[in-house]
Amino acid sequence: MSLTGLHLLLTYQCNFECDHCFVWGSPAQKGTFTLAQIREIYRQARRLGTVEWIYLEGGEPFLYYPVMVRAAQEAAGEGFRVGIVTNGYWATTPEDAVEWLRPLAGFLNDLTVSTDLFH
Repeated sequence: MSLTGLHLLLTYQCNFECDHCFVWGSPAQKGTFTLAQIREIYRQARRLGTVEWIYLEGGEPFLYYPVMVRAAQEAAGEGFRVGIVTNGYWATTPEDAVEWLRPLAGFLNDLTVSTDLFH
């Protein structure tokens, strides 16, 4: 069996604290990956030779938007397919959603929105 995908928890911090969250993300959580750490993971993934997908998630990865966008760009540049898992807090209107997603156009292969009945 080959490892074909990596799910990087960019941060455990989240603007919500959902009952269904399996990583215990919350507003109280702190910290995020640095770009240097992410690049090292990509280097190791390339060396492995079987990884096709990189997913950026959390917590809420959009809370660290500049790092998330750069990490997604670099993953795509390395030849990985890129996905992001978000709760979509930033998509308050269609116009706002387009602006948040515009920098990801052309290389984001999957956007998964995680929700529950409360949010």
